[in-house]
Amino acid sequence: MRLNPQPQRATVRRILGVSLAPVLALGAVTVAGVGAAPAAAAAPNAVTPSGVAGPWSTPVALTGTTDVVDVVDVKTRGNGDVVAVYYREIAGTWNHELRVAVRPANSGTWGAATVLDTMDKGRESVQLLPTPDGSVTLTWVRPGDSRTIRMSTLAAGGTTWSAPADVVTGGGNVRDAFLAVGPSGRAALVWSRYVDRSTDVYVSERTTAGGSWSPAHQLDASTAESFGDAPQAFFAADGTLTVVWTEGDVNGSAAMIAEKAADATQWTAPRSVSGSATSIGRVRAGTGSDGTAVLTWNRSVGNDRAMEAVVRPAGSAQWGAVEKIGPANGAVETQPLVAPNGEITLVWVDSSGETGYGTRTTTRSTGGAWSPLQTLSTQYVPEQFDAEIGPDGTVHAGWVQEATPANDGGRIFQHAARVNGAWTTPKTLSRKPSGVAIGQVAGGPEGRTTAVWHESTGDFTGQLWTAGTGLPGSEPSVTPAVRRDHVGDDAFVDVFAQTSAGALTVYRGNATHGYNAKVQGGTWPTTSTLVPYGDLDGDGANEVLVRDGSGGLKAYRPARGAVVTPNSPSATVGSGWGGFDALVASGDFTKDGRPDLVARDAATGDMYLFAATDKGGLARVGRIGTNWKALTVVGAGDLNADGHADLLARDAAGALWRYDGTGAGTIRAGVKIGSGWGGFTAIVGAGDLTKDGKDDVVGRNAAGELWRYDGTGAGTVRNGVKIGTGWNGFSKVF
Repeated sequence: MRLNPQPQRATVRRILGVSLAPVLALGAVTVAGVGAAPAAAAAPNAVTPSGVAGPWSTPVALTGTTDVVDVVDVKTRGNGDVVAVYYREIAGTWNHELRVAVRPANSGTWGAATVLDTMDKGRESVQLLPTPDGSVTLTWVRPGDSRTIRMSTLAAGGTTWSAPADVVTGGGNVRDAFLAVGPSGRAALVWSRYVDRSTDVYVSERTTAGGSWSPAHQLDASTAESFGDAPQAFFAADGTLTVVWTEGDVNGSAAMIAEKAADATQWTAPRSVSGSATSIGRVRAGTGSDGTAVLTWNRSVGNDRAMEAVVRPAGSAQWGAVEKIGPANGAVETQPLVAPNGEITLVWVDSSGETGYGTRTTTRSTGGAWSPLQTLSTQYVPEQFDAEIGPDGTVHAGWVQEATPANDGGRIFQHAARVNGAWTTPKTLSRKPSGVAIGQVAGGPEGRTTAVWHESTGDFTGQLWTAGTGLPGSEPSVTPAVRRDHVGDDAFVDVFAQTSAGALTVYRGNATHGYNAKVQGGTWPTTSTLVPYGDLDGDGANEVLVRDGSGGLKAYRPARGAVVTPNSPSATVGSGWGGFDALVASGDFTKDGRPDLVARDAATGDMYLFAATDKGGLARVGRIGTNWKALTVVGAGDLNADGHADLLARDAAGALWRYDGTGAGTIRAGVKIGSGWGGFTAIVGAGDLTKDGKDDVVGRNAAGELWRYDGTGAGTVRNGVKIGTGWNGFSKVF
């Protein structure tokens, strides 16, 4: 398909024989008052939406205003508790306290912070790890002349952290500690140690929770004046333990792995998975609940850097070939995240010649194809980012960016989420720009997320702030969604297109008043009828109504800004809808602020209105018209700008008629607004595609061309502008 995002200039010539002068004549359709409907919709079933669960709560302070503080990490443990770890400098000294605070599940209130350690200098690697048994373990390197690796655990159901224990002692210059815990409680601790201009990689194992740690075992094959750097470890479903690291010397570096089966006593010899000697950045690992594993790194080629990865599919013991993803200039490391279905999303910060440093992302489908690189940030990104994936597959990214391009407006912390194949519009979490805005994000159940970020209060002092989604009693009012803005939450309206096999594509509106970017919505049964709808349940997200082959009607509820798919959360709205041959969503007909549904009886051609309820369902209002069988009915939106939803109908002669909503659950007599519309194979009430505050109409002709007809706000439309070709590959455009 070729799309033309640059619309042609409007002219006064007739296009496809369409006369655009309004004709003040009544249509041949009988308009009736409220009457009895032939079928009743069943009461809706409640459902918990996934994705970003509701709007963000009002930010609350986690620390005071006079401290020197630094957020380290935030995680959600198995029971829904959120744990944050941060440093606080003790006034008048160089000493730092390592602190943890917990926000209980389903609460907006944080408990008092616990000081786990006080260190006399420096800040070292800290890892916060929720474990399969419901506990959470904090691991950190304690700096000083005798460096150690310490751990403390908050047990499942517990409220008190265990006394810090030194797991690795007398190790000299240890760093980069990383803990992995398997489902059975088996654990592995890996770290690197600097000795005589060489850095080595070590591992220690524990067979059960609470058991003893084995003696340290060196994994790398580094020689003098070489390094083994930044190790990570993870367990496969069969118990195989894998350790990955970057190893090299003056001649180059490689991504290395060593493995140990669950019943083995020896490690495999270290081997490279990145290919021949070259310059490799830090290798990072990601694993999914389905068993998929991925390793990523940046390969330097001259002055350029390219992102690469290797994947071990679920159920396989073999790593695939190196996959070249794309350029990643200046990137230090990547965060790979694996969804429950095996999709892999990467998030990183790098430099582009066009936009400078920014937050980038790409996703590898279950079929193995990487999506085009996408920039999430909207301004220059000067420093840190964080990314996590929740148990439902929602990806959360947080990053610091400049508040203005001029570099004098301070910095802000932003968040975006990838839900059902699309990223939401970035949300600024910082209350105001400040000199420091470093933050961390944590994914939680049902798409919930929590963020903790820094805001400056002085030259060196700062304050940590936190907010979350899905917090009871703390959510601000919902910002209404724009009609027909289903993907991206960007206030640009979208159009749906479906093949004869049921494959759905949603095309996103853009600033040039057309469509270009597209998102796949999966393949639906050919017996299903999809209706792009408004916000039926009041959560701020537009929904899609779907009637199945048995006449059941469901509301599919992806998170705000996410594309709908057959796997999106849904709730039953009713049954017995098989007798309708047209389902039309145009907006609010009853003046209660909720979108309504119009349905045409297949046998009689009578039109019935079903009003949205405050329970997230549909209630029968009555009959609003008779003898509409021969008409093509279109949900026009508010064409005459009176605040009420209207309908369009094309008759057998190709004339187009407008039926104004009254706001009282009825419609007025038809007004003919054009002729020659018989050549269109699809007519869509597109919403405000031109962003001038007036609803527009889009039509596809038999040649597959897409035309935009701008609304005047007075109930008519202007001359058509061609905005695309090749749309005849779809059986439906709606």
